[in-house]
Amino acid sequence: MDQAWRLEQELWEAVSSGGAGAFYARHMTSDGFIVLPGAVVERHELILRWDTQQPLREYTLSEPRLVMVDGDSVLITYRVVADGDWLPDYHAQVTALYTWVGGEWALAFRQHTPDGTSPFPFLKGPAQAETPQL
Repeated sequence: MDQAWRLEQELWEAVSSGGAGAFYARHMTSDGFIVLPGAVVERHELILRWDTQQPLREYTLSEPRLVMVDGDSVLITYRVVADGDWLPDYHAQVTALYTWVGGEWALAFRQHTPDGTSPFPFLKGPAQAETPQL
């Protein structure tokens, strides 16, 4: 479980250093997705968007809680406070689900729940992936 939490911390370091797209490409399951206010973002679009996003200036993670769902999945929830040009003064609760795949933890799901009415402007910008038709 601690390894999954370390990966989550590495994600935020990658967000602050410009490497988030590479992080998701390496550590997210092929069918993984995130839920943001107003949207579900699939892995492919997520990687494209992070490749065009400015790094955050700073972030703080606190109050982590880890729950082993079964022998192959761990649920993590924590608070984040972040700041950047595109994400000023962001406060949210984040939930992530990691699953054990191929001898390592892989992110399958993440959800951001901003405090109050904070928007999540990540969905603005040039990377517009087509939504697959079911």
